[in-house]
Amino acid sequence: MDVWDLPLGDQPLYPYRSTDPAAIERHVREAQQAGIDAFVQSWYGPQVENNQTETNFQQLLDIAAQHGFRAAIDLEVMSPFFHSTADVVNALNYLLSVHAQHPAYLRVGGKPVVFFWRQGQYSAETWVSIRDQVDPGRSSIWIAEGTDLSVLGPFDGLHLYSVAWSDDPGGVLIQWGDRVREWGAAQGGARTWVATVMPGYDDLNTGRAGAFVRPRAGGQFYRACWNGAIESGADWVMITSFNEWREGTQIETSVGYGDFYLNLTAELAAAYRQGAPAALGEAPTAAPPPTETPAPTEEPQPTAPPSTDTPTPLPTDTPMPTLTPTPSPSPSPTPTDVPTATLSPTNTPAPTPTPTSTPTPTLVERAATWPWGGWALGAAVALLAIVAVARVLPMRRDVVGDGIADSAEER
Repeated sequence: MDVWDLPLGDQPLYPYRSTDPAAIERHVREAQQAGIDAFVQSWYGPQVENNQTETNFQQLLDIAAQHGFRAAIDLEVMSPFFHSTADVVNALNYLLSVHAQHPAYLRVGGKPVVFFWRQGQYSAETWVSIRDQVDPGRSSIWIAEGTDLSVLGPFDGLHLYSVAWSDDPGGVLIQWGDRVREWGAAQGGARTWVATVMPGYDDLNTGRAGAFVRPRAGGQFYRACWNGAIESGADWVMITSFNEWREGTQIETSVGYGDFYLNLTAELAAAYRQGAPAALGEAPTAAPPPTETPAPTEEPQPTAPPSTDTPTPLPTDTPMPTLTPTPSPSPSPTPTDVPTATLSPTNTPAPTPTPTSTPTPTLVERAATWPWGGWALGAAVALLAIVAVARVLPMRRDVVGDGIADSAEER
């Protein structure tokens, strides 16, 4: 089944496939409009066969280079192509020797940045061994995900994929920013704190046992996240997400919100770079959209590649008309219960389901593809994004965007 046929709470203005270069280019243009500096895309390793995360990332780098944009990899440690630590070592060696040498690959202070998902698959001691084999001189920057501070030994920084489980996301970000800095002070080595911002959350359509909704509240939850990121003194900001439709965290142009969240991201990213909190203000009111997601008119698109049996994620997009600024967002569409469906972090239909997650501060399931812009990060089942003050220098305030593939069906 195509992901756009699922009862999602919202839909992109035009459906797309992540293999379409025009869609990737549109995502890059939208990210730049939103003040995002880079995309972080989920990656299953260098294997090309049945692995769109590799072929899509190749396209993303080339397209990003044409637009002065940047892209980085979010290594999926539980990739279906990784069966041992040797496989992880080989993938990282390829990443650093090939992808990280591309002019569009994200670098901070001259060092390529690599994000990791589910690094808890291995112990901190194992990661020390892996890093000593791959990067003994520590010439790259490794960012882990989650709440286990012990990983800050072999890793250079930490971010939380989600803060949607909390009704006080700002407080959570401040608390975790303090914990990362306290760890650095105690261990004698500063670490990078990457704060996560989200517009809301709604994964009811996945059928997960722990599915829940965090209302967007007309942009107020998003503002609260950004204010928390600013107050936490975040070195970078991660946006979860650019296009994670299955979890309802997308900020890309949609039927329900137009380009409201792209414009709001531009406003809040600017406030972050200036170190000034963004006023919460009154949440705009508007007639709620119908429960059923409006069926968007599809533009002509290239024929989708035949599905494969092996899962593979990738960034996806299709060309869209010029964005028209929208004055205010509509309230989040009412989620509709749907048959149980498991979210998989791959871009092509895949039989292997992604483990479900519950709303806790530790881990929240996501899809795999990210957009990066500046030093603010955005996570999504398609892309994450980052925003930064400057791309080439290590800055205290950066914004990154995360993009993840919307689902195995769509990929």
